Amino acid sequence: MGAKQSVLDVNTSPTIDATNAESNAKDLPPSSDAKAQSLPGANPPSGKKQRRKPPPHLKGFALVEYKCRAKKRAYEMCHGNKHSAFVVGTKLRDDDGDEASCEELFEMYKDCIYKGMLKDRQKRGVVAASEESALGGFAEDEKED
Repeated sequence: MGAKQSVLDVNTSPTIDATNAESNAKDLPPSSDAKAQSLPGANPPSGKKQRRKPPPHLKGFALVEYKCRAKKRAYEMCHGNKHSAFVVGTKLRDDDGDEASCEELFEMYKDCIYKGMLKDRQKRGVVAASEESALGGFAEDEKED
């Protein structure tokens, strides 16, 4: 109890002198790509992004939504830009000068959701969806492909 503990103030940060930082960086040995690749957790040399594991608490449709979030974000950005252009009184154009369409992005997002739902149903042992339902129709189309 007689020992005195030091307390750090989290609101203050150490200042770095730019001239000292540059000179210190010159003193460091050059980094080797082979050395960085051998480190655990280093990105693979192919340039692909490593997938992040979904949070363990997600189950069912919440997990499907999590896995399809990038496709949803891309579609929503496209649709939002197209709607904004419509409100202003113009049309959103693609690189070729044609009117932009978000249909392909929506189809990719919808397919991701349906595939995830089918996989979840199979994993849980739920009976197949009826052919009249959207999910059942998608499953039939997947069988034909």
